[in-house]
Amino acid sequence: MTVSQDILKKMMELPHRLSGTVYEQKAGEYLKNVYSYFGIQAKEFNSSTLPNSLELHLIISFSLMLLTILVNFLNIALITLPIFVVTVLVYFRLFNLPFRFFKKRTQSKNIYAEVPASGKEKYTLIFTSHYDTSNDLGPLWSILGPIHKYLNGPSGFNLPDYINNALVFPNLALGLTLLALFIPDNSAKFFFGIFAAIPLVIGIYFLNNGKKKPSSGAYDNGVGTSLMVELAAYFNKNPLNSTKLIFANVAAANTLTRGTIPFLNSLNLEKLNTFIVDLDGIGEEQFVLVDSEPSYPLGLAVPFDSTFQVVADFADDFFQKDYKIINSPLPSGNQELIMRGYRVSAIITTMPKNNYPKAFHSSKDNFENIKWDKVEEVRDFIIGYSTYFDEVSKEVNF
Repeated sequence: MTVSQDILKKMMELPHRLSGTVYEQKAGEYLKNVYSYFGIQAKEFNSSTLPNSLELHLIISFSLMLLTILVNFLNIALITLPIFVVTVLVYFRLFNLPFRFFKKRTQSKNIYAEVPASGKEKYTLIFTSHYDTSNDLGPLWSILGPIHKYLNGPSGFNLPDYINNALVFPNLALGLTLLALFIPDNSAKFFFGIFAAIPLVIGIYFLNNGKKKPSSGAYDNGVGTSLMVELAAYFNKNPLNSTKLIFANVAAANTLTRGTIPFLNSLNLEKLNTFIVDLDGIGEEQFVLVDSEPSYPLGLAVPFDSTFQVVADFADDFFQKDYKIINSPLPSGNQELIMRGYRVSAIITTMPKNNYPKAFHSSKDNFENIKWDKVEEVRDFIIGYSTYFDEVSKEVNF
């Protein structure tokens, strides 16, 4: 067994690693001990976590959406506009206040290891990988996956990848709500108002039902987490010349209070000279680079940093162009990092060829389904890319 296999097998002994739970904390403690076993001084940063905040956010949006429609039916024009504005603001998460009163916050452990450059430090390269798991959204993917595949196949449509995400139902509901707001005919308002509630109820049903059976968390994202330790152990013995490396196992990625942002803020990094590569969903057939992700919640593409091209150039040589570049199908904390001035180069992931990863956020995501030869390929790519980045950065300013 490889180092990553040993680590993952141990982590899979936990019932789950849901964000903000005691099992997430146990996994964090275990990772810190594993770093120590390899002679690496791992550090810990605790961040405040609001469990299930995504589901709570959707429910609040749902309530305000229905209230907006109700006010429209009553033809109270002066109240319609402000309530509509409130609805949109909440949907964009500008109101953080309501969340504080619904759930008790817990602490999540962000574990990281630093490998200083052997010479004069010029840049910092950070590899992140979340180790918490989510609720089981397998039934949702079983509906969205085939639809998305069909629309991009026989139908002739060319939908971007980010259309296929867990927020597609509430996004559809919001669009129909907007129609109900601005259509003058009351019967049409009623039709679109009722119709708007259907997809959001379906979305909330799937999210709520998924709580009964948490995702197992091998492909998403136990392998990526295990690789962080293996990579840190390698570079601890083989540091780069002018690039400092940080390997971060981040927590609470499956909530709106993601640990990545407060963790990186705590490091007081020079953002201009820091580049972030995120590992998520490792262990499937095809190597994939992600160059953007959908904005939360509307799904508009947020492009990553221009240094994505550096990653892609190396991938061209490493894989002889036998890999994919896609838009991310799901929003994550990376767009929030971009909004805060951080430079996110890419997400590295793997997917089945010509299919959607059924193990993603699923209770079927287990150790036995991982393709370990592909995991080793990802590990070798990261080692090679880090060295390539270090060499190129001696002559080029990013």
